[in-house]
Amino acid sequence: MGYSSRLLDTLRNLAAGVMRACARAAPAAPAAPTPPAAPAPPTRAQAIAADDLRLARELALSSSAPAARRFSLGTRPVIRWIKCDGLDDDVTRAAIGQATRLFGARVDYCLCTQGIDAARARRVLEWAAQPVEWRRISPDDNPALAQRLHDAGCASENFGYWWKWFPDRVRPKGPEWILDGDMVITGVPEWFDAWAAGTDRLRVSQDNKEGPHIYGRYGALIDPALKLYSGLISLPPRCDYMRAMLDVLDDQPLAAGHHGINDMCEQGVIAATFQRLGAAPIPLYEFPFGRAFEPALDFGLEGDQGRAWGYHFGHSFRRHNPHFDRLVEQGTVFSRVGGDAIDRFRWLGGEGPWGIPGWAMPEDMMRLIASRAAAFAGKDVLELGTSRGRTTAVLAAQGCRVTTIDHVDRGARANLEGLPVEVVVDDAVTYARRCGRTFDLVICDLHGNSPQEWAHLGNALATLVRRRGTMLISNATLHEIPEWHEETGVGWFVNQLPRGWAYEIDRSAVPGLAILRRP
Repeated sequence: MGYSSRLLDTLRNLAAGVMRACARAAPAAPAAPTPPAAPAPPTRAQAIAADDLRLARELALSSSAPAARRFSLGTRPVIRWIKCDGLDDDVTRAAIGQATRLFGARVDYCLCTQGIDAARARRVLEWAAQPVEWRRISPDDNPALAQRLHDAGCASENFGYWWKWFPDRVRPKGPEWILDGDMVITGVPEWFDAWAAGTDRLRVSQDNKEGPHIYGRYGALIDPALKLYSGLISLPPRCDYMRAMLDVLDDQPLAAGHHGINDMCEQGVIAATFQRLGAAPIPLYEFPFGRAFEPALDFGLEGDQGRAWGYHFGHSFRRHNPHFDRLVEQGTVFSRVGGDAIDRFRWLGGEGPWGIPGWAMPEDMMRLIASRAAAFAGKDVLELGTSRGRTTAVLAAQGCRVTTIDHVDRGARANLEGLPVEVVVDDAVTYARRCGRTFDLVICDLHGNSPQEWAHLGNALATLVRRRGTMLISNATLHEIPEWHEETGVGWFVNQLPRGWAYEIDRSAVPGLAILRRP
């Protein structure tokens, strides 16, 4: 059956009306959202800094001594001394000064101390030519050994010679030398390169002249053909000697009432331990004794072979040592007179194990900033980027009242203890918003200097500068170095300063210093 044309028109009109009604009733389809602008990918510097900060924060959460843990990572060789509250400060200072010049950056350095304060540690370290890790030690650094000593009735304050083994390793995966604070290295042993490469064997000092009395109650355990003693210990990577030491102490426990300062048993336990581990002896003629109470150096039974590369100035802990004085006068042992604050705090350099290799402030830039900051003695100075505290210490030595800020504490709080500085662990922008202070001088040494970084930081940091105050910004010309071409943020920031601000760029030191002055 067919439909009339009038009916078809009516049906079409009805359908169209229904469709229009439905269209009016239905909500409109949302417009397609505009894709958000993709964030700029991190620059190379930002990516490196972010990884470094992540690691630092992880260590801070996982350890009660994060700075020490940070230094313990890696496989680079390390030389370490133990210094307690004795009279041998001058010897330890010379030892560190000499080793850091002899070996330079080929190795890392660590000073472990017990019973001395930060000011004294800084004086011991002031001749160092390379960064040095300063680590206070306590029984917690070797709980198992501390327990054996406590079981024998030895109080922590009487650990004495045993402190040398707290901790057992400062860098377990790397080669490590352990020395007393009265031992000075003056030359390079023929096996040094193999040791530094991690391929040498275990070696321990030998004393082939003294009798078994030097081993306390453990003399019967000592091989008279070896006669090792606890002088210089040269460890290969991953050498866990502590297990063997604890075995010796479990096989023959310390006598009740043991006293680590007065008793000689530590010497015997150490000799027995490394004897069990097959250590090769370091002959006494290579590292002779210069005992304070003896008239001549002791090269052992073989006598002086002309092969000495170090000296053990025995009993310097208790009394003045004329052998040390004589070798200083002869120039065999290092000594120095004078040195400015930048020299004295060189041990606080922040490269290598403490942060991002190569990111420490260059020496010329340090001196340029120090010269500019000298005019602010007695005034309020804010430093952004503490690291281990070298610039902070230099500023304080110049008489500045310093507040220093960093995301993490790389040991600065301990390193700077007793100096007139305030160490703040915080984000710079957060600090700027809540501190309610301004400063005569603000110094910025940041890792990450892209325009995006300075767009985030710049205005907040500018509010910290007091009227007629100054801001010094390192890395002003960093972008001119090809590998850091993205780091143009300092230039971007200074070109959008508010009216009245003045600036100049000092190119006399790489990577450039921007000097900004607020009206």
